This record gives sequence, structure tokens and C-alpha cells, in this order.
Amino acid sequence: MKYNTIAELETYFRNEIGRLSQKEMDDARNEIQRIKNRSIKQIEDYEAKNTNVYLEHEVKSIESEHAIAISKLIDENQRKLMRMRNELIEELFGELKSKLKAYTATEEYLSKMKAKIEAVSGAYGSKANLLISENDMKYAEELGACFKGEAQVKAKKEIEIGGFIIEFYEENIFIDETYDAKLKEQHNKFYANSELILN
Repeated sequence: MKYNTIAELETYFRNEIGRLSQKEMDDARNEIQRIKNRSIKQIEDYEAKNTNVYLEHEVKSIESEHAIAISKLIDENQRKLMRMRNELIEELFGELKSKLKAYTATEEYLSKMKAKIEAVSGAYGSKANLLISENDMKYAEELGACFKGEAQVKAKKEIEIGGFIIEFYEENIFIDETYDAKLKEQHNKFYANSELILN
């Protein structure tokens, strides 16, 4: 079942877990909202932070605080709570994705792309395919000019957010520097490492 807003999730939460005391529900909801507000504030400061460092820090912070909030709820509602937890996680990562997409429209993004392409291309082979998002194809000439060697710049529809992939076909080297891959890695790491104990 799809819920599009926090209000709908809260309504679902109240109806399905009505056996809990109002105080427990209010405490859990307020704690989750506090975590969400804090996370969104940190996301707004994203442009000043390195992509990998920021995402790893953000995931660790959310993981710790979210686990504490959810662990306050009782065992009999475990499956319902886990479903709600997953919906909130997906919503949060959806917001992270939106923030990253907005970042790709900035001058800072283009500047970092150029610098990273130059560094990576200088460290490996001379002939390659430089794959970027369809949205970034407007920068194709500029990005191709930064490549140290011979590169064909192509759009790859699987790159939805931004970043690039370089295929050094003569050396059989594949380098994925897309934000899509980094966000997916952090998403999977969050699920794999999250320790939720419902008491």
C-alpha cells in the first residue's frame, strides 16, 4: 500500500497500532519527526560537503537515532513497525536523491565533475567511453575536454542523478563515480547494518 505523505503514514500508524498507549505513540512519532527534521537540515548543507563523507555520516546518524526511536515500541507490533520503518527510510532516501539531483544543477557540481574526470583519466588508460546522464549531456563538450586521452562521451539512461562512468576498454577497467551508485551503496549499507530491537 502506497502512502505519499507523512500525514498518511501517521494516520495508518495510529489506526493499525491502536492498542498502544497514546503516550507511547506520541513519543515515537515525535522522535521520528525530530530525526527527520534534523536529517533534512543536514541535507540542506550538503553542497559544502564531500559526497561520500556526507552520505556515510548521514546514514550513521539516521541509523543510530532511528533504531533508538523504533526500539521503544512493543513486540506484538513488530511487523507493522518494520513496514513503517521501511517506508520512512525510503522516503528519506527519496529526499536525499532529490537533494543530489538539485546539486547537479550547480556550478560546483560541474567543477567537481571536471576535476574528477581529469584525475581519473590521467591515472588510467588513454582510450575510453565517458558515460554521463542524459541531463548532463549539455556538458558533454566541456567534460570531454577534461579527459586526458581519447574519450567518447555518451549518455547512459541508467544514470538518473549524476556523476559519471568511465570504461577503459583496452585495459578492461570500469570506474563508476555516479551518485546513483553511491546512494544505492549507502542505502544497502543502512539496511545491512541497522540493528533494531523491539522491546
